[in-house]
Amino acid sequence: MKIIVIGAGAMGCLYGAYLSRHNDVTMLDVYEPQVESINQNGITVVETDGSEQHFPHVRAMMSGTCKEVADLVIVFVKSTYTESSLEENKELFGKRTLVMTLQNGAGNDRKIAKYVKTENIIIGTSKHNSVNLGGGKIRHGGNGVTTIGSNLDENTHLQAVADLLNEAGFASVVSDDIQRIIWSKLFVNLSINTFTAISQTPIAYMIENQYAWDFAEKMICEAVDVAEADGTHFSYMEVLDMVHRVCEDVGKGYSSMYQDVKRCIPTEIDAINGAIVEQARRYNVSVPYNTLIVDLIHAIEGAYKYRKG
Repeated sequence: MKIIVIGAGAMGCLYGAYLSRHNDVTMLDVYEPQVESINQNGITVVETDGSEQHFPHVRAMMSGTCKEVADLVIVFVKSTYTESSLEENKELFGKRTLVMTLQNGAGNDRKIAKYVKTENIIIGTSKHNSVNLGGGKIRHGGNGVTTIGSNLDENTHLQAVADLLNEAGFASVVSDDIQRIIWSKLFVNLSINTFTAISQTPIAYMIENQYAWDFAEKMICEAVDVAEADGTHFSYMEVLDMVHRVCEDVGKGYSSMYQDVKRCIPTEIDAINGAIVEQARRYNVSVPYNTLIVDLIHAIEGAYKYRKG
C-alpha cells in the first residue's frame, strides 16, 4: 500500500517507520533538515528497553512537493497546521484515498472533510508516546492501543486499516462510538499535555505530586461537564482513572506540548483546552481551570522571544 504521512515529527516517524515494514511509506514535512536526515539515514527508533530498530526504506519529501495519489494519508501535523497542510498537499487525495487523523485536539476531521468524502475519513487515537531526538531518530517512550472509528454508523474501510496497523506492530481496535474516542483523547491531552508543558517534567510527575494531580483533576472534571452538555456521558471517576493509568503506562515519556515549549514552537493549546473553553461557552458551562491553563500556555509562548535571544 502507498502510504503518505504528513508530519515527520515524533509520532509521524514512529508510525511511518513501523508501517514501512510492509508498505511504501513517504514522510512529508516542512523542515528540510529532517527530510534530508530521513533520506540519508532512514528512521531509527530507540525502544523502551534501550534497543534500537533501524528503518532504512522510508523516504521523505518536502511538504507540497509530492504529486502522487496515495492509498492512505495519515495526518500527524499539529492541529494548528491541519488546514494549511491539507491544502498544500491536496494532490495526494484521489477518489479512493483514505485519510486518517491520529492528531491531538478536536475538529480535525471537519477540516479533512473539505478534501475527501466522509466515508474515506478515519478518526483515531494513539496511546503510544514518542520523543523526537533529531536527525530522523526518535525515542519510543510508551506503548498502547490505537483506536480508530468513523463518523458514519458503518464504514467498510475501518477493519482493513486496523489490520494494516496490527500487521505493522500497532495493537489496534475499531470503535463504534467515535464521540467517546474524541472525548477520551481530549481528557488525556488537556491534562497531561498542558500540565507537563508548564512544569517541564515527565508525564509521571502529574500523578506523583499531589498538587499537580489536584489541579489536573479540576481541569478533567470541568471537561467531563462539557462532554455531558454535548451529549456524551462519562463519570468523573472513570475518566480520572483512565488518565491516571495513561500516566502510569507512559510515565517516563514526555508529552508533545512539553516538547513544543522546550523547543519554543507554537503549541496546540487552542485545539485542546481551547476546544473545551469554546464548547463550554456554547453550553454555558463554567471552566475556570481550563481557561486559566489556556492563558498560561499562551503567556509561555509569548515569552519564547526571551529564551531564543
